[in-house]
Parts: sequence; C-alpha cells; structure tokens
Amino acid sequence: MIKATEGASMELLPLTVACPGCGSEDVVYSCDPDCCFNHVCSSCLHNFELFTEDLGEKIPLAGGHPPEKDSCMPTVACALCQSLNVYQLAVAEGEARKLVCVSCLSLLRLGFSFD
Repeated sequence: MIKATEGASMELLPLTVACPGCGSEDVVYSCDPDCCFNHVCSSCLHNFELFTEDLGEKIPLAGGHPPEKDSCMPTVACALCQSLNVYQLAVAEGEARKLVCVSCLSLLRLGFSFD
C-alpha cells in the first residue's frame, strides 16, 4: 500500500478494465507499448485502445511500492509523462474511478478509443 503524505492511506491497484462492448473484465493487453495500447476482450473479441486524460491534479504519495504488473493485463501510458506506471486508486463504492501515475504523481481519467 502506498500512503498519501497527508496521512490518509491510498491503495494502488493494478489497472482493471471492463469491455465497453459486453462488460466482461476478461480483457488482455495484446500489443507492445512501442506500438499501441490495443486491448482485446476474451469474451466477445471486441478490441479497443486505452488512453488517459490529465485531471490537472497531483497526488502526493510516499513510501511503499506499487504492486507488480502482469504484462498481459491492461496497461496505459500517462497523458503527461508517457510512463506505464499507471495504477488505479482504490475508491469507495459509487465514487468515480481515478488513476494515478506513480512516476509524475498525476491524477488521470481512463478513456477508450475504438477502431
């Protein structure tokens, strides 16, 4: 767990994505970051790319290490620094999901692009 410097703890989670076609979370990353961010749903075979948008905020994190990533799991680059160190913040039910880049500490929103 990584903690915010204000004292409140924030859990960083690996990125999870629900297929925009069928809603399944059985989504795999099918390319290489040097090429694109194409993802494929294993259930309906819908393919799409992920991108991030900067929310204009930084989040002060301190200590700990983010969880290791599986190279086949969903991944995306930070809109500001292009780092792949993008994680999901654990949020309370009903709150909008946010992402954070642990390289530049930017808060991000996830977007989908379709062929």
